Amino acid sequence: MQVARHLSTYGTSRVATLCGSTTVLCMTSNAPISVSNPADILSYIPHVLGFQPQESLVFLSMSGKRIGATLRLDLPMAEADPLDYAQSVRSYLEADTSADGVLMVLYTDRAWREPCSPPYADLVHCLDLVLETGGLGLLDGWLVSSSHWRDYFCLDAACCPWPGHPLASITESVLNAELVYQGSAYEQTLEAAVGTLASVPSENIQRLTSVYSEQWKGKWDRTSLGRDSLILWNALITNPDDTQFGRGPEPIAFLLAGLQCAAIRDSVIVLSATGLAEALDATEHSGVLPVAPEEQIVPPECALLLSRQAAADQDEADGGSSVPTCPSRPEPAALFREVFLATLAAPNWTRMDCAHTLFLRLAGITCGEPRSALLSILGWIEWARGRGSRAHRYLQEALAETPGYTLGELLLALVGTGSLSPWARSRETAWTSDSRSAA
Repeated sequence: MQVARHLSTYGTSRVATLCGSTTVLCMTSNAPISVSNPADILSYIPHVLGFQPQESLVFLSMSGKRIGATLRLDLPMAEADPLDYAQSVRSYLEADTSADGVLMVLYTDRAWREPCSPPYADLVHCLDLVLETGGLGLLDGWLVSSSHWRDYFCLDAACCPWPGHPLASITESVLNAELVYQGSAYEQTLEAAVGTLASVPSENIQRLTSVYSEQWKGKWDRTSLGRDSLILWNALITNPDDTQFGRGPEPIAFLLAGLQCAAIRDSVIVLSATGLAEALDATEHSGVLPVAPEEQIVPPECALLLSRQAAADQDEADGGSSVPTCPSRPEPAALFREVFLATLAAPNWTRMDCAHTLFLRLAGITCGEPRSALLSILGWIEWARGRGSRAHRYLQEALAETPGYTLGELLLALVGTGSLSPWARSRETAWTSDSRSAA
């Protein structure tokens, strides 16, 4: 078989990369850690992703002896063109401009019955050729199943016994012990990593949300309601533990009702990535919200919070300080496009992280279209972070809650192409967590 001969030809040189005494340095949140064998590499991956991959391909870019970006992709469907898939992988990995090689890990339970006939051989052959033409040699690769792991290319029984090594050698590796000691942990599945998305709606909040939706139907993006909604959303994003919002259901119901207006929902995304001043400017210059809106009387609890927020903003202005906003300021009229497509120079990741926590919490106490809006925004945030697997999970849940929900369908189509957000393609703009970053 031609593919098998190809793999055999290059097997020995690849095995020497990590099966010997070579040390690879991988960056963690504290200091570089030495890696001396494949089990260390395989133990690193679920820690950096936050979950154990299944039916996936994971790629680690290499710059000399240093591990760079981590990319996880679903294995392609049977009818997919392996060459197209390989070219997509190369385009993602080329975002790490310092990379000069790639490590590959194939996670699958597809049968591997003979050493010279590994699963997905045609696909890996295409990956090998395409990555090589891009200057990213496929340095080594492994297959991990639910029972064993083994080198994908090695046919030497002395180094790579059949059918493979026990999975315990991964969890017992030195690197895994070091990462656990540092406090790192991961879930066994993507679903567990995302967490339960079950909703337990609050009866009072649901009732008031319906009341406010009907009361201001058609007015959310034509009056002062849009501006007031953004001010209150900003207060929650910048002060997520503000107990004032917990004194009654009215403010939360008001905000959830407003999410049923696409203009406000989309403005909340811009607000999360930039700041209140930028978002308000963008809504006015793009015509999303009126410049001089007709004033509406909001519920007393909302009016109180708006008044308190105005006073806090004035004190802040008098003190000469300001809440950090987006590091860059594009033209207001272009801000919606640049945020949605992640072409803005850089978002405010601190705000985005606070918004993610807030939206996830609110998604657990509501249902219907407001919940689909929150889950769709969560999906967009995860896509922006470069975590397509998590984005897909949120968006699927949004569409399960409200079938045909437009934003959810649009974002799912984007995520489904495997496209990485431009922010995730650059070291300077990519999101990082307290532990490690992952694509």
